[in-house]
Parts: sequence; structure tokens; C-alpha cells
Amino acid sequence: MKKITSLTLVAVVGLGLACGGPAKSNEEKSSSYYALAHEYLQQNQPAKAIPLYKKAIKAKVNFAQAYHEIAVCYQQIGDDKKAIENYEGAIVYNSGDVDAYQSIGNIYFMQDNYDDALSWYERGAEVDFLYPRTYNNIATIYYMRGDYVNARKYYGQAIAVDPTYSRAYYGLGLLAFIEGDTAEAEAKFLDAIRVGSMPEAIYMLGTLYYERGDYVQAEDWFDRYLEKEPNGQWADKVRDTLVMIEQKKGK
Repeated sequence: MKKITSLTLVAVVGLGLACGGPAKSNEEKSSSYYALAHEYLQQNQPAKAIPLYKKAIKAKVNFAQAYHEIAVCYQQIGDDKKAIENYEGAIVYNSGDVDAYQSIGNIYFMQDNYDDALSWYERGAEVDFLYPRTYNNIATIYYMRGDYVNARKYYGQAIAVDPTYSRAYYGLGLLAFIEGDTAEAEAKFLDAIRVGSMPEAIYMLGTLYYERGDYVQAEDWFDRYLEKEPNGQWADKVRDTLVMIEQKKGK
């Protein structure tokens, strides 16, 4: 039997310490990188998260969620091309990731590329036909194109799959307001507030009553808007309008 010298023993122990125990599997490596990357994403630090997501994907090529989250990071830093590529990667390994379809559509929408946006939203609708945001986004494109028939159709579909989806009621309210049907607009804006307390709908009700000459109601809704959105998109306009209402009431 070969004698184990003390020098050999030291060498063996040293080798064991250097190795740090059994090597991690690719699955374990991927999970470790993903956990760290996800934490950086939660902390709104996409630049730190991206290289870790890349390592997670390298260790596990079919890691759909990692593709999705690295796409979010690229979107946050303004690299739309890489965001789209990685959302598409998420879809390859998880064809049911309806949010990935939505996100690609949103990128094209923000680029004013409505044809491609519409195409991705429609593909999302094929994946999950019970997803109200898809129909709302499709409706919004038709609304912006002036195709009110289709806009109304898809806002209606959003409500059909989710009766609490406030944005669709708001969209229907805008359509009615534009077409001069103030009674219908009032009803839909009230529905939007009832199911979602939307500041935009509150503002539009104030505007509707102001244009009707019902200054008491207009003042009430504008005050409600400022309570919710004191620094909101229309806050300065609302304050100016409230001054005009006081002047009109004083006449």
C-alpha cells in the first residue's frame, strides 16, 4: 500500500479548498445570476442587471423569464432594438407570454409605428383573448387614426372580457364626447370613475359640464381632479378654468 505523506495530504486538502466543493450545475448558476439580476431590476438599476441576465441566459438558453426581464432593462435604458430582440426570445421559449407581445407593440406605438404595433397587439390577442389591455391598445390605435367604428368595437371587447377595465370606458367616453353625444360621454366617464377612479375621466367630466355651462358641476369635478392630481397633466389648465368659472358666476 502506497504511503500517504504529509506533503501529499496537504496538497489534497489544498485542492479541495481551492475547488470550494462540488461544481455548480448550469441550472444552479443560471438561478444564481438571475436572482442577483432580478434584485437589481427591482432596485431600478438596469445597467447592473443586464450582464447578470446575460450570464443567466448563457447558462440556461431557454430561460424565458430572463429574456423578458433583460428586455425590460434594455427598454429602460432606451435600447429598443435589443428590447424587442429579447422580448422575442421570451416568446420563443414561452409562447404564452402575452406581456411580451404587448411590450413589443408598445415600443412600436411609442415610435409612431402603428402598423407594427397593431400587428403585435393582434398577435397578443391570439395568445390570450381574455386580456383587456390588448383590445384597449388596439382600440387606441384606431381612435388615433380616426376610425371610430373599430375603436368603439375594441373598447367594447375590452369591457366584455373585463367589466372593471376603466380605460375602455374612458375611451368610449372620449369617442362620444368627440361625436357630440354628451349624455353618452357623461355616462361612460362616470363608469370609468366608478370602476377605476380615473383622474382623466374626472377632468373630462369637468370639461363636459363647463362646455354645457353647468358651472357648479364643472367646479365640483375640477376640484376633485386637483385633489387627486395637484401636479397633474391638466392641473394648470384646471386652475385657470376655475378662475374663469368664478368670473362667470360673478356676472
